[in-house]
Amino acid sequence: MRTHRLLYGALWLGLVGYWLLSPPPPQDLLGELTALALADTSRVDPIAIAIFNLLGVLPTAFLAIVLFDTGRPRAWPFAIGGYFLGGIMLLPYLVLRDARAPLDASPGHFVRAIGSRVAGWTLLAITLALVGFALVAGSPQAFAAQLASSQFIAVMSADLVALSAALHLAAATDRRRRGLPPAPAWQQLPLVGPLLYLASRGSLPR
Repeated sequence: MRTHRLLYGALWLGLVGYWLLSPPPPQDLLGELTALALADTSRVDPIAIAIFNLLGVLPTAFLAIVLFDTGRPRAWPFAIGGYFLGGIMLLPYLVLRDARAPLDASPGHFVRAIGSRVAGWTLLAITLALVGFALVAGSPQAFAAQLASSQFIAVMSADLVALSAALHLAAATDRRRRGLPPAPAWQQLPLVGPLLYLASRGSLPR
């Protein structure tokens, strides 16, 4: 567990350092955000659009793991903040959480729903659709140019990498806390592996 804390801390420091060293924000940040939110491929590359939307999927996947925590600090503020600040908000919680505390075997309706296999399959389907969209419609050259010129696209891309790595670690911890064996090879795939785990994970015994 100490190793995981150190890795979460290193990911957070790397993300903050990358943000500080990345290009300055664009003059029309609001316009760029609007283009990403509306999937305007005439202004931003489909790869950037896919990454932007994946940064809504991954915090939801973290909800399915951390909202079962019963220790301190409380997960809710960090989990909600992850939708706005990504790893900047989520990674400190993963460093501080008490992973030795028992999991909540009788959570509320929302936590049960977000932690269900149906939610896991839904997140997996959305992720595969976004990855497919990026592969089919995206241009690596155009995305690389936007990555070099836009601080927001650069930081959100780094955020995706950091959150993907952190989700793998969090899923491994969740397996251990539930008394499950180590993840099989098909759950070790980048990005989709933890989502496959959530899609196949059963409920906690009451």
